[in-house]
Amino acid sequence: MTSPSIDPVPPSEWPAFTPVTTSSPPSPPDMPTSWSATVLLQPFSPPQYSPPSEDSPFFELCVADLKYMAATYFYANIYGCSSGNTWEYLVGTDGTQMRFNSGAWTSVEMGWSLPSNWLGDEEQNAVCCGASPLNWMKAQTCEWWRVPVPHTSPPAATWAWFDASTGAPVRMMFGQGPMASPDMGDPTQLAILQMFSFSYFPVFTPNDPTLPKSVDGAMNLAVSTPAFDGFVAGNPNLYENFVWNGNFGMTAFMTPVNEDFAPLPTRVLYVWKPDHEYEVYSDRAQNTLMDYTYNPEAPIEQQEALLTGPAPLLVSPGPENSDCSWIINFMRNGDIQCAGPNEGFAFPQEPPDWVSIAPVEGTIQATITNNPVLCPNQVITVFSVLFPPSSPNYPESTYLWTWYAPQNASGTESRPVTFMQSQSGVNLGTSLALADYFYYEVYKEPIEASNFDVPAECSPCNS
Repeated sequence: MTSPSIDPVPPSEWPAFTPVTTSSPPSPPDMPTSWSATVLLQPFSPPQYSPPSEDSPFFELCVADLKYMAATYFYANIYGCSSGNTWEYLVGTDGTQMRFNSGAWTSVEMGWSLPSNWLGDEEQNAVCCGASPLNWMKAQTCEWWRVPVPHTSPPAATWAWFDASTGAPVRMMFGQGPMASPDMGDPTQLAILQMFSFSYFPVFTPNDPTLPKSVDGAMNLAVSTPAFDGFVAGNPNLYENFVWNGNFGMTAFMTPVNEDFAPLPTRVLYVWKPDHEYEVYSDRAQNTLMDYTYNPEAPIEQQEALLTGPAPLLVSPGPENSDCSWIINFMRNGDIQCAGPNEGFAFPQEPPDWVSIAPVEGTIQATITNNPVLCPNQVITVFSVLFPPSSPNYPESTYLWTWYAPQNASGTESRPVTFMQSQSGVNLGTSLALADYFYYEVYKEPIEASNFDVPAECSPCNS
């Protein structure tokens, strides 16, 4: 992996996979014959057009207790963090039953099938990209598994992360939402969990001997509000929205929802000088350099997204190359290819307070404190951000989910943990939907401006 000598991020800080050698090729962990779990469920979108019906908890942040008995049932008790409602689902060999707020059980058609493995009907096509912690907190080392979603072209990807030591599920990301409608599932995908874009498993108990052995027994399970250590819905600590520092570097694994791509080790440099210091376009610029180490069949060696921000109003219209963007491909054969706004890459730099600027309406949906699986010795704020719609099922908006660890009492100084865009376009570039952050450093000295040089192969751009 190559980086300019002026790059302040050491090459050793880029994330990397270690090979999984338990078998050749690696095999996904088995779904135990019986298990129970508590799961944090993050939806694809808020309600679309009208309030959701009572059989749809799929438009709000939820916590669920899950119980599974092989070849018999898959049960979920789902609690809506905003509404306070509960939905119970019982998927059996003969279909699905549901009850709302402990009412009567009724048969419902959800499009689900009783699962037999973690990765749906396409398990035989699952690929393990390697092992790595999820982020800088290094709570555990996970195997990163990718599986194609049937009936999509180009193929979308579902991602699953399993604890490399225990085989327990830690996280799942469904790159493709339900295709028939937001509340109608696909029998080839994992029942219930497929209805949410991003899920974490803070509690998992394999081969749970306390579970009932029959569907009738599961229908009579005692119902309580699902919860896990450290989780509180809302914003009880009254944290404010984070504001990015104006001079930092970080690294990440960027994970696509296109089944053709493996995660990309990535380095980000970000500069945003205040109005009175703005003189040239590189005073507000971002360089995101993505490496194709784990995509050896791609003709690209590295790809750079070079973004610049707008000049202050007093400087308007600003110098050449301000408020512009380019995607630059460094090919394995030595060529350089560049596309800018005129070629369809029009994504200028976001300001440090982007999460607070309309219409994104960034909201702290929950906090998690010192959970051993999700955030040992840290406090996490779980933000939802409104993102553009995705046709046809999400015509109003989708969700972006991002987690931050407050570094001061107000939360304005926060360290990024993860950034996930629900329903990201599979046919857009490398279809990146997820960033998991590792190295992060706020620099005392200004980042060298030449890190933001526009290659000669790129057309200049005026704001």
